[in-house]
Amino acid sequence: MTSHRERALKALKRLGRYGPDIDVEKFLRKRQGKGDGAEEALDRLGFGKEVLQRAGYVQVNEEIVRRLVLHRLERQGVVVLPLYEALEKFPWVKDYYWRAVPVDTDKYTASVEVYGKQLGYFIYVPPGVKVEQPIYTCLLITEELEAQLVHNIVIVDEGAEATLVTGCGVSHRVDKALHIGVSEFYVKRGAILRFAMIHSWGQGVHVRPRTGVVVEEDGSYISYYLIHGSVASVQSYPRIELHRNAKLYSASIIVGEGGSIYDIGTLAQLREPGASAEIVSRVMARDSARVYARARIEAYAPDTRGHIECLGLPLSPSAVIESIPELASMVEGAELTHEAAIGRIAEEELEYLMSRGFTEDEARSLLLRGFLHIEVPGLPQQVRSLIRYVERTLAEKATG
Repeated sequence: MTSHRERALKALKRLGRYGPDIDVEKFLRKRQGKGDGAEEALDRLGFGKEVLQRAGYVQVNEEIVRRLVLHRLERQGVVVLPLYEALEKFPWVKDYYWRAVPVDTDKYTASVEVYGKQLGYFIYVPPGVKVEQPIYTCLLITEELEAQLVHNIVIVDEGAEATLVTGCGVSHRVDKALHIGVSEFYVKRGAILRFAMIHSWGQGVHVRPRTGVVVEEDGSYISYYLIHGSVASVQSYPRIELHRNAKLYSASIIVGEGGSIYDIGTLAQLREPGASAEIVSRVMARDSARVYARARIEAYAPDTRGHIECLGLPLSPSAVIESIPELASMVEGAELTHEAAIGRIAEEELEYLMSRGFTEDEARSLLLRGFLHIEVPGLPQQVRSLIRYVERTLAEKATG
């Protein structure tokens, strides 16, 4: 643990590879940790009070306001703890600490180790356990100039299955804040992890998620990421390492507005034969928002497959969308493809819907909902319903 801190201290000035540089120290001066305002932040996300009541882990600023393992999870041996407790209770957790995400990646990961107090959630699903209901976690900011630094570790052991839903956002009273979330996910042999992340921040909030995923032989990782609303800047580039016959399906929905900067990407590394990855994104941007949609697949073994699909839809003259798909093969026998398009709402489709009795706003809303919708395989009905509600709300807002 000492070596982690030493490496982090040396990296506190190391710039991130993408996105605007943020002065982390400006936010570290004001860290209150008050835990009120959670319901308001959840409403902004579209979660509602019922999610707060079911959540296994809720952190507001620096305060853990809810840490609950439901009886159904306890009976299955599922562990949900704050990370600092898991490190104290289970010595073997240290073997996963900063393994999928190097602590010295940049100044943001380093700050989490040096200043973060090992806050964040730890979730462990034992071998062969199938968790049918989603596990909800919430990371919320309600204080001005707050720096929320969290480190999450999730381990789904051999042959197990779980769905994790994480909501991150701020209350309306927050104008400026910083969120850095390090997440390390370990999907063991033959296991399945479905992860849905929904972000709704504020126009003065900077967000720097740092995610690493290791998917072992015959494992599957299914990811759904949605960000909507204004944000000062967000930059995320998860790295997913896929071993023999491991599978990745990654979907990203970015709805940009205001003068926000969104730099969202996914890196899939096909390390062994049989590994496959599909990366899909939908981007809408209006006002003067700037969106950089990145995706990269690297093949290091034969008999691997990967596909990238990125579609963009600017909704105003000042909005900017850049689609950046990348494919790299270091061997023979890998099959990698991509398609990317930036376009507009088809007038003929709009006219057709209006001829069927819809108003122009109703027709646009329907088309935008169809554009945003991605059918993610394997998500439980509760999660699909939540996603549909958010998609519908965003489409209606975009036509307003």
